[in-house]
Amino acid sequence: MGSTDNVVIASGYGVTVNSDVSIDYNQGLSMSGTAALTANKNIDIGNVNPPNLKITGGSLTAKGGNFKVGAQGGTVLVADISAASVSLGGTPVKVTGNITATGNIDISSGSTLNGAISGGSISGNSKVTITGSVKASGNVSIGSSSTITGPVNGSSITTSSGVSITGDVTAVNTFSLGSGSNLNGTTKAPVVSIEAANSQVQGDITASTSLTVGSGSQVKGNLTSPTIDLKASGLLVTGDVKASSSLSIASGNGVKGNVEGGNVTLDSSNAYITGNALVDHITLGWQGRVQQTITCKAYTPSNPCSCVTNNSGWAFNEPMGPKCGPGTPSGLHHFQIEHPLTALTCQVPTVKVTACADASCSAVYKNGVSVTVSPGGVPTQIDTSGVNADVTVRQTTVGIATLSLVSTPATTGALVCKSGGNTSNCQISFLSSGFQVSGVPRYAEDVAVLEISALQTSSGNRDVCVPMFASQTKDLNLSCGYSNPDKGTLPARIFDSTKNSYVALAASDQSSCSGSSTKVTVTFGADGVAKPNMLYADAGALLLTASYKPDSGSDKGLDMNGSGTVVVAPKKFMFTKLAPTQRAGLAAAPLVAGTTITLSAVNALDAVTKNFGNESGVAVQKVVLDRNLQAPLYTSVVNPQVSGDLDFVKKGGVIAAPPLVWPEVGKINFTAALQNGYLGSSLTSPGPSDTVLFYPHHFVTELVIKQVDSGGGVKMPFPFPCSAPLVCAGDRAVYSRQSFDLTIRAQTAAGNETKNFDARNDGINTTQVSLVPYDAATGKNSYPPTATSGSTLTDGAKAAAAVTGVPVTSFTNGLATRTIAYSFPAAYAVPKEPTALASPTGLLLRATYAYPAAGNVSSAPADGMEAQLTVLTGRLMVPHDYGSERYPVRLAVQAQYWDGKTWVTSLLDSISAFDNTLVVFANCKKTLVCKDFAFPVGTTITYTFDKGILPPNRRLTLAAPGVGKSGSVDVSVPGIAYLPSTVGTVVFGVFKSGPVIYLREMY
Repeated sequence: MGSTDNVVIASGYGVTVNSDVSIDYNQGLSMSGTAALTANKNIDIGNVNPPNLKITGGSLTAKGGNFKVGAQGGTVLVADISAASVSLGGTPVKVTGNITATGNIDISSGSTLNGAISGGSISGNSKVTITGSVKASGNVSIGSSSTITGPVNGSSITTSSGVSITGDVTAVNTFSLGSGSNLNGTTKAPVVSIEAANSQVQGDITASTSLTVGSGSQVKGNLTSPTIDLKASGLLVTGDVKASSSLSIASGNGVKGNVEGGNVTLDSSNAYITGNALVDHITLGWQGRVQQTITCKAYTPSNPCSCVTNNSGWAFNEPMGPKCGPGTPSGLHHFQIEHPLTALTCQVPTVKVTACADASCSAVYKNGVSVTVSPGGVPTQIDTSGVNADVTVRQTTVGIATLSLVSTPATTGALVCKSGGNTSNCQISFLSSGFQVSGVPRYAEDVAVLEISALQTSSGNRDVCVPMFASQTKDLNLSCGYSNPDKGTLPARIFDSTKNSYVALAASDQSSCSGSSTKVTVTFGADGVAKPNMLYADAGALLLTASYKPDSGSDKGLDMNGSGTVVVAPKKFMFTKLAPTQRAGLAAAPLVAGTTITLSAVNALDAVTKNFGNESGVAVQKVVLDRNLQAPLYTSVVNPQVSGDLDFVKKGGVIAAPPLVWPEVGKINFTAALQNGYLGSSLTSPGPSDTVLFYPHHFVTELVIKQVDSGGGVKMPFPFPCSAPLVCAGDRAVYSRQSFDLTIRAQTAAGNETKNFDARNDGINTTQVSLVPYDAATGKNSYPPTATSGSTLTDGAKAAAAVTGVPVTSFTNGLATRTIAYSFPAAYAVPKEPTALASPTGLLLRATYAYPAAGNVSSAPADGMEAQLTVLTGRLMVPHDYGSERYPVRLAVQAQYWDGKTWVTSLLDSISAFDNTLVVFANCKKTLVCKDFAFPVGTTITYTFDKGILPPNRRLTLAAPGVGKSGSVDVSVPGIAYLPSTVGTVVFGVFKSGPVIYLREMY
């Protein structure tokens, strides 16, 4: 091809080249429709100027070779690609078509692929978008922030952070989902790892070997694997979990579902399971809970909790403690029918049928069953819920019908019938006229209508009901009764249109429903339906009955009645008033000290609904705790689950609340709501507590121990470990003005970081945590020592600035690290330091913080922990020496500290070092010239102390000045702020004495 040639392949044509195809920048390629380009080796169109690539259809095949495109930005292809290997990049490319390779497919960052991808291995860089299936016989690697819409298959599949996959994932060996990713689809692999933190998974996960889910992740689906590890914290699984070997649920994590496992462990603290647990053995850590029943696989009635190690802090069978029992019955025991006492011949009434798994019907049969209820019923399926409320019966003639039931599978248990909450004789009276009474579920003491429909069979069609009393006012006899629970203390109240007030269906507003009826005037609409308002101050399913049998007038001779059930739920669950602040990890306190925090089921007027908790049968349910985060609100804010279910059974609508604990920083409301809708309705009666601001329980300050190179590849810890005879606070030491790193942790009562104590928290990120040094021995006297006052905390820089604290903007997930130094007011100086030098001084470093609108937090004992170390006044001692001008002089320079009386070699120091560029030669006398001692240009020699002294083979060496040169030179090593240098004088031209046999001094 010429340097500017363009190849055009029209639709329906194919070009085959036996060698490589390589098209350069100024050349071009145009294809459309079904055009085909095949090379028996490689195809390289990577360097083509993108406007010269006009490929709008067809196929590109590199048989046995590599296909390459994308070296120039903005490449767009519409074609299927097939090759031994495919390279898309290094700029973003857009390909619409399927890509197939026997070897590796490499996808550049930012690329968009619309089509199926199949290769030996597939490697995607960051921000890749793939719409289509991804399949590899080898490994699949997906870069960060990529999006895949389609199934993913491979030997081992790995994603980086922030990846989104919509499709099933299947791996032969391993699958790893990077942090902050989203997966919507089922997952299958021998080993599955959902990396920390904050990933979202919707779909079942099955791992034949092991499954690990990282902190903060949310999984909505069932988990199945021999070994499952749910890492701390803030992790929630909504679904059932099966772990045949072991299941570990770390602190703060929860499973909203049932668990079946071998060895199950709920770590301290606040790990929970909302459903049942069937286990070989289970260990409950502090405040660990199984909210339903624990069943030991080796179950023994005499010791039902034999497989439970209870370290929860709650005793067995306490409201919050573990409850053990046999597994839920699964067989079909009998059927229960709930039915009205009357029905109309012109209607097809419905009854509620429950497939019961035990004699009390407290458990239901969930394997599905077909039932036919007579009279007049048709085959109806009951699904895995075990209940069908819309099973029909029918009778077209006036009279009494007795209900019967046949089922597949069959049961030998006797049929149980109930009407209005009471056991009945299974009879329904079919009438030609009557009332239908109904009402939507409502909250206690909320005004809502009661619908009373007057109906009769049409004279022309017995299958049709027509309204009665259209636009008329009638005096009806109304009564109330208790369906579930079957007893109560308060009546329904119905609005009487004549009296223009509410009338109690009892002796008074405070009396219970009775068998007698109350006359109430109601007005029927044009449709024959009266809609008087109704109030009920308690909770439960109320049976309302209407009857009409006038003794005179045009309606004389009518005898009408009818009944219906209305569900009335508590308006909300109300908490005792809470104190507005609390430290993270501690239970919220009552506003009035000494009172018990309770939770009450109340009506719209905040009066207790005392009947709540007296319900029976499958209607018995739990009230669950949760939380509503008000602040802070930022991306990836941590909002740990509040767990707990509350048992109101026979408690009169009021129970003592469990400890209300939230192990984080921020403002929340605790909430309580029904686990499911009340008595089959959608009403959950949610109620919030007062707002509580949680702030850190304490701070921890700790030294960052670094491993510092001491020469020769040997690493030494810093700050210095203490060395005898010196005794150090915290067994660590530094010199005055020597910088070191300090970490501050904001923690809960359990010693975990409060991750919302963070620069992104707008409520606190304009403040700082105060940092003050105190005397380690007493915990008092800031900025010691007091004898030589004026010590300061600095940033350790060469031009040191004072440090008073650490800004909250330096914190990430409850942790901040900053460099500091402690400076005594005086340091060694030549010729003489102006003030007394400080002796070794033990410090503790205390973090304190005034949390806005809350309280003071500190690292002080007994709650917190404080870093301690000893600060030394140091110096670098250059010794005096002398010798012949013919030989070099080697100086044993020392690192020293002031012990309060004298200078002592720093035996603990094998880290401090200097190089020849810091060495100063001055004040040369006689025939010595200072510049002659300078090291050759470009020479760098590092001198590192070994136990406070330069080792013999690495001492500071002064070159011999040579014959005829003598005199003295002052040697110093200035420039190390924490080791100010002495000045050593070296004299050349003085001989040491030879061997002495006898010496006597005369005076």
